[in-house]
Amino acid sequence: MISATQAPSSAPLKLTLRQWAPCIAMLLLSLLSYVDRSTLAILSPTILADLHLSALQYGYAVTAFSVCYMVSNPVWGFLIDHRGLFWTIVVAVVLWSLASGSHAFILSLTGMCIARGLLGFGEGATFPAGLSTVAQTLPPERRSFGLALAYSGGSLGAALTPLLITPIAVHHGWRSTFLLTGFLGLLWIAMWLLLRAVGLYHPRTHEEPAQPAAASRSFRERLNPSLFATVLLYGLGAAPLAFGLYATPLYLNRVLHVPQVTLGHLLWIPPAGWEAGYLFWGAVSDRRNARGAARPFGLFTLFSIAGFIVVLLPFAARTPWPVTATMTVFFLEMFIAGGFVVLSLADGVNTQRHNAGFLAGIAISSWALVTAILLPCIGHLFDNGLFTESLWLIAILPPIGTVLWKTLSSIPASNNKEIHRNPIN
Repeated sequence: MISATQAPSSAPLKLTLRQWAPCIAMLLLSLLSYVDRSTLAILSPTILADLHLSALQYGYAVTAFSVCYMVSNPVWGFLIDHRGLFWTIVVAVVLWSLASGSHAFILSLTGMCIARGLLGFGEGATFPAGLSTVAQTLPPERRSFGLALAYSGGSLGAALTPLLITPIAVHHGWRSTFLLTGFLGLLWIAMWLLLRAVGLYHPRTHEEPAQPAAASRSFRERLNPSLFATVLLYGLGAAPLAFGLYATPLYLNRVLHVPQVTLGHLLWIPPAGWEAGYLFWGAVSDRRNARGAARPFGLFTLFSIAGFIVVLLPFAARTPWPVTATMTVFFLEMFIAGGFVVLSLADGVNTQRHNAGFLAGIAISSWALVTAILLPCIGHLFDNGLFTESLWLIAILPPIGTVLWKTLSSIPASNNKEIHRNPIN
């Protein structure tokens, strides 16, 4: 009798855990990813001084990461879609955890570039896995927020890393921090295996390789104007994230002369804006989908205009509270960029309902390509004291992405009409 009364109450709880536990695991995965990739950026003033490297050379190391990240995203996305999510992501995390730990032994630019490249290749699985998990485990009316939650680990990780890593680096040296990040990856793998062992990883679709005909049809469907619209919008619209993640420590150090020990108390603020943007715009997107709203061109236009707030940073530096004003601008810029990420991918999933992993992979690859080109340019501008010019460069990229998205989205494609009539389910 007791079991009969308990069953109705335990069944909804178990269903809820099955739906959200994998999504939370992806949140922790994206958090781990950004802990690993942000550590070098946060400690860059100290590491560059120790290894006698310039900001331009640092830009080359970021480019090595970004190029490998760009190449690997669609590769991992394809493997996730056609070979299964669970074991594919285990292989990826093992690879990048070893690469992250290897940073502790770098002695030169060459070693840094090799370590960053391997890290970037492994981390390319992060967001394809996140989008694929959301598509597999959550019902359509919860997917935008689920996507924001899964991806918000990146911004949360970028926010927490300065607070955790800086004290360790100050007291134990910067090399010790990379040994820690490698160990954290192994902990995540143990948690992921446990999730499956207790039955909380239970996708709505079976992890079976796609049939050849279905795979061929899906590949043809990917290569359409809507795909390229998402790719360009994501890559250019999210460009301010690259500046916020990789260039903010150097900007604060060189413009406002903030020392390394103080950076840890400030660098959580831009990612906090990114986190808030993910969750806020994810909820907005779900409400829009629930009422059948049109595609979000108006919001992308608003984001493009509001993104010019970054050019106010030089004025913020001349206020009576330069650090506070500067960090406020960074927070708002990242909040806006978070909206670009969530809404572009949510719109992309609705127009590309097959192979969600590949969609995320190719879209994020576009961002990595933009980052690979952008960071050496910013490094060169920083080395020459041209900080204002670098800010204008960041500000003009999202409007270009919005215009290209609108142009490509208006091009008819034979499969787009079918996809709009049958949104992702």
